[in-house]
Amino acid sequence: MPAVAFAQGGAPAVPQEDGGLGEIVVTAQKREQKLQDVGLSVSAFDGAALDNAGVNAVTDLAKVVPGLDITPSPSGTPVYTLRGVGFFESTLSAAPDVALYIDQLPLAVPAFGALTAFDLERVEVLKGPQGTLFGTNATGGAINLIAAKPTNDLDAGIELGFGSFNTIRGEAHISGPLSDTLKGRIAVKVSQGDEWQYSYTRRDKLGKTDELAGRILLDWQPREGMGFVLNLNGWLNKSDPQAPQLARQTTPADLQAPVGSVTFGQVVPPDFALLLIPGAPDNNRAANWDPDYRPYRDDRFYQTALTANIDLSDTITLTSLTAYSNLRQRKASSYSGTDLPAFEQAANPARANDFSQELRLAGNDVGSGLRWMVGGNYQRTASYERIDAIYPFASTGFRDGFTANTLDTRQVFKQWAVFGNMEYDLSERLKLKAGIRYTDSSRTAASRVYDTPGYVEPIPGALGLTDFFNVLMPAVYVPLFCPGVTYTPVVPGQSVSVDPNNCVSGTYKAKLKEDNVPWSVGIDFKPNDDLLIYANMSRGFKGGAFPLVNAASQEQFYPVPQEKLTAYELGFKSNLLGNRVVWNGAAFYYDYANKQTRGKTVDPLFGALEKLVSIPKSRIWGAEMDMTLVPTRGLTVRLAGTYLNTRIKTFSGIVGAQNVGGLLFPVFSSFKGARLPFAPELAGSASLDYLFPLTGTVEAFLGGGVRAQTKSYGSPQLGGQDKKDATIKGYATLDLRAGVQSADERWKLTVWGRNVTNRHYWTNSLRAFDTIVRYTGRPSEYGVTLGYKF
Repeated sequence: MPAVAFAQGGAPAVPQEDGGLGEIVVTAQKREQKLQDVGLSVSAFDGAALDNAGVNAVTDLAKVVPGLDITPSPSGTPVYTLRGVGFFESTLSAAPDVALYIDQLPLAVPAFGALTAFDLERVEVLKGPQGTLFGTNATGGAINLIAAKPTNDLDAGIELGFGSFNTIRGEAHISGPLSDTLKGRIAVKVSQGDEWQYSYTRRDKLGKTDELAGRILLDWQPREGMGFVLNLNGWLNKSDPQAPQLARQTTPADLQAPVGSVTFGQVVPPDFALLLIPGAPDNNRAANWDPDYRPYRDDRFYQTALTANIDLSDTITLTSLTAYSNLRQRKASSYSGTDLPAFEQAANPARANDFSQELRLAGNDVGSGLRWMVGGNYQRTASYERIDAIYPFASTGFRDGFTANTLDTRQVFKQWAVFGNMEYDLSERLKLKAGIRYTDSSRTAASRVYDTPGYVEPIPGALGLTDFFNVLMPAVYVPLFCPGVTYTPVVPGQSVSVDPNNCVSGTYKAKLKEDNVPWSVGIDFKPNDDLLIYANMSRGFKGGAFPLVNAASQEQFYPVPQEKLTAYELGFKSNLLGNRVVWNGAAFYYDYANKQTRGKTVDPLFGALEKLVSIPKSRIWGAEMDMTLVPTRGLTVRLAGTYLNTRIKTFSGIVGAQNVGGLLFPVFSSFKGARLPFAPELAGSASLDYLFPLTGTVEAFLGGGVRAQTKSYGSPQLGGQDKKDATIKGYATLDLRAGVQSADERWKLTVWGRNVTNRHYWTNSLRAFDTIVRYTGRPSEYGVTLGYKF
């Protein structure tokens, strides 16, 4: 039957013979446990539930996990936020607050997971700091993808679908024994489709789908108590990046600061031609992009991983996890939301590779009630990213002597860690839990801003980036800030960014070394077999980061330090009415220190520019609930919701610039009381599935799902027009499905619709220099899918 998503300890959607709900086994604590016995907040979904909800990629998980927000960024790198904890930074190498894994192997860069979510047994979303078992950078949580494994018997299946925009999706697998000790599984997925976005100012389309992914799994068990799993997987992605939707242009009317100062609305209005472009209509498909710098993508990724499990005794197992991942990215993105080059990423090539190794010992002494795990890991991630920024129609074209530049960064991240975790049964009903990890890490960066190779300035008399700095620095900057210093001219192709300490231009190079000690303690109490009450306290860290920004001063390249989150959680999991109702809930409080986010700085000559900043203190508290019930045979209902209350406690941020003697100086304001970004106060989902017989061999099913959330913000805002521009309005979407299948589940035909009300909504809203842009959700889509098992 079409399964229902289940979360926070819920149960599989497939009812048992007695009409109750069955159990699901998860590895949220790196060992197999029944989900209802895990004293943590975990959302879990099987493959059928993911298919029904239209989850075709990791980024679609926000449909089924209230409290999880997955947001596109201008460079296309997804930003994960869970329970209000996230890091909005689009640099390829930026580690997220919500870590991503496949079969416990890290996908260190968010872009690694773009097309990894296929042929899955299940997905587990762990909420709250996960630093003790899943390492650093997991202050918000962890998403663990569990691939479907090789089977003992021959198993094969194929699924074909056709939908809106002539989209064809196909998925196939074959699995089974290759010898007495070796099993294998091959799975592939392909998607092809026409453009789903259209230009509302000319005849043009964007948004084609062109994806291919594959996985080979080999499971070798040479003897009892010894097993090796080789995972070879990869994907190709040539789908068009999404173009943002123009909300409005910034103008001098945006200036709302005290006399003598200006806000981040532009002092000089945008090019007149830019002002003539109308805002986009309220349609998810409507957008705009520059046809001369058309968005495109040509990305490829592969991963090789080996998992070994060796029983050293009846109670002790040695596990080794080894993985190497490699990504090559070639793409261009629209940034301004217009059909003029007001600010475009004309090229954004990048590459990244990651090596990780984990060794651990796990023990299960049944007699003493003690279960333990100790281990260590090493990880190295190297990345390079370049952006060619083109902006001849930006307002700076009237003021500065250049209309393009290139920025790039090379970064290497290394870390090693040791960890331990234990559970001890004080009695049959009471269990203590504790975990700790020590992590030592370093991150090096080499970042530059220089002339875009091959670019010719279109404005007569324009100096270009290098010559402009060679004129400006010795005439203005050096006499003011480094008197007596002789400025060394920049050679074309070298970085123009100025070291504020000595007024020398060049490449910024730095190393950030950090260490931390995440920990967790908790207690589980089962007053009876159908109820679990748990209380946990934990601390997690996310390592510091270097940004990739347009830097006039090297100060913009400075890193932010690691952030720290201390979490307190009280929850319950229950099975009621003969396991016909699974009801779970939790309440939590987060003490959040040094939250990392994109912010502003003020250059004395160039004004407002971007950099990474830290919010010293903030807090989050909230509650969540999930219920899955089978009121009658064949009918399954699921309800889930999250309430979040987020506030900044201490942060003095830049809100404008003041002109004093021809130089610009920052204007600060307290952000105390402002809400954290991408954290709607209320978010929830509901689904219903009904299965009933048509004949003795054929069954029919009907189903639907609703996902809704209240408004949120794309960045911390105080009020006024900036707050309006950053607002992500609340919305609700409705999905429907119906079909027939054989009673033995050998074949299945589904007709489906997503966002059937064609609700216009957006998931991010931000300032793109001279424009305010939004990233919309998908429009209404319909299709049919046929699956067959051989």
